[in-house]
Amino acid sequence: MADVYNYRYGAIAKEFLTLVVNPSLDALDAQVDEWEKSDDPASGFIISDLRELIYKTRMAFCLSIQSLWEQQIRTYLSGCQQELGINPFPVSNRRGANSVQAVYWGDELNTVFERLRSITLPSFASFKSLDLLMLVGNVCRHGDGSSSARLWSIRPDLWPDYHGPDNEFLRSTLTDQAPPVQSLEIPREMLEDFVDRICLFWKDTNYIYEESIERKHPSLEARLVLKRAERSPGIRHEGVITPTTLEG
Repeated sequence: MADVYNYRYGAIAKEFLTLVVNPSLDALDAQVDEWEKSDDPASGFIISDLRELIYKTRMAFCLSIQSLWEQQIRTYLSGCQQELGINPFPVSNRRGANSVQAVYWGDELNTVFERLRSITLPSFASFKSLDLLMLVGNVCRHGDGSSSARLWSIRPDLWPDYHGPDNEFLRSTLTDQAPPVQSLEIPREMLEDFVDRICLFWKDTNYIYEESIERKHPSLEARLVLKRAERSPGIRHEGVITPTTLEG
């Protein structure tokens, strides 16, 4: 039933993007455009304040998307554990890592997922983006620290003032491992990609569930024929879709 209950997860994420995130950012961008056309001598200061608000708003929305995703995946796994009666713990030697809600994203949560669903999270084509979402969300929540240093090491382009051959002098002024989070810029396209990958993850999860049904209704079998055709050739084994299929 946990697989049945998650059927709206992708749609919820998409609706959050289209009904909340995009209209809010569109309204702020429209204000910037309006003030850029203004002859008001104070327009420069107002535009600067608006750009700062846009920066903060994108970070807040990124954190919201991360929280939405994390709540979904943990609720799903809690439902799987309750229904299957499987105890996937312990997953590490860390004290307190003994519940779905307490395990850390990464190796611990992946172990829980694999033990409950017989497939690893990195096998999903969406995992790389979702892993990035968790990292960027942590940076938005905690600010400067180990997460921002790791993000800087893999996505320096998110700090455009410090990235690129023309900004070598500014990079040389860094005393810490990464530029300040106040200079981090999250593109709107990144927020849209995060939501798209959440949708893809739940779409793949639903596909696994439908393939695992032993006695399929003819309408379901017909739908699965179309879904299989959309994917690269892979191997199906005991109702579980292999990584080669999911990455197609």
